[in-house]
Amino acid sequence: QQATISTYCDMSSFMYYRAMILASNYVVLDMNNRIKVERLNAQGVTGEAALTVSNPVRFDDVILYNEGAGFASFLMPALLIIMIHQILFFGIGMLAGTAREENRFHKLVSPGLTRKGGTYRIIIGKSAAYFLLFLAWSVYIIGFTPHFFNLPHIGNPITILEFIIPFLLATIFFSMTISVFLPNRETGMVIFLFFSLILLFLSGISWPESNMNGFWKVFAWIFPSTHGVQGYLKINSMGAEISQITREIITLWIQTAIYFATTVTVYYWQMKRSSSQSAKMAREKAIAMEG
Repeated sequence: QQATISTYCDMSSFMYYRAMILASNYVVLDMNNRIKVERLNAQGVTGEAALTVSNPVRFDDVILYNEGAGFASFLMPALLIIMIHQILFFGIGMLAGTAREENRFHKLVSPGLTRKGGTYRIIIGKSAAYFLLFLAWSVYIIGFTPHFFNLPHIGNPITILEFIIPFLLATIFFSMTISVFLPNRETGMVIFLFFSLILLFLSGISWPESNMNGFWKVFAWIFPSTHGVQGYLKINSMGAEISQITREIITLWIQTAIYFATTVTVYYWQMKRSSSQSAKMAREKAIAMEG
């Protein structure tokens, strides 16, 4: 008699739903093959002949880079890189917004700092502090977290370190460039929430980069997270060496140079405006005292 297999599940929990449906389908297919073999044996067809008739096409299931076929092992490595990118952006933006709120001219750099040092000293000092802090934090996030939660971690630690340095530098200077235009701390939070999901889609992990149109490909190249996700997945999930991620590393170094130049430009513009406003106020005060 023909049997009926009933499975009760819904889409309220997507991962459990997927696991239940796949498990049910595999069990049904396996039972069908066994029943075919038993019927063929009853008809006198045995051994290799019965297996050939029941399975005319041999199928070997080999899953690359995600052996458990799990949603976490597929998505979490990309989220780790985006998390570093977004935390850096949010932290630098919040610090810039706080500096503006505490400055009477509502400028990022106060006139006192302008007199003490040039643009390069301020930028290098800030970026060095961000880099040293997040280098240690990044080593923990992408070096130890995959081991703790049994995520893919077949990459060479030295290769990961060589890759994470340009990624952090590009992200720092990108965030410092954008932070000049954030008027307060709350603006950074709004941009952080708005772009987090967009960066995931642009990274090529949820939708192949080859299927994106030209506009979105160019737009994705603006953000260091795009190349950071692609490079990290190749290293830690596919076992790529440094020579196999040359495109991502070169792109991140190019972004580092470009965003360093933009950071210097916007900081110099900001410091010049702050100095001019301070000088104007000093002149007005001197005129008032003479009067």
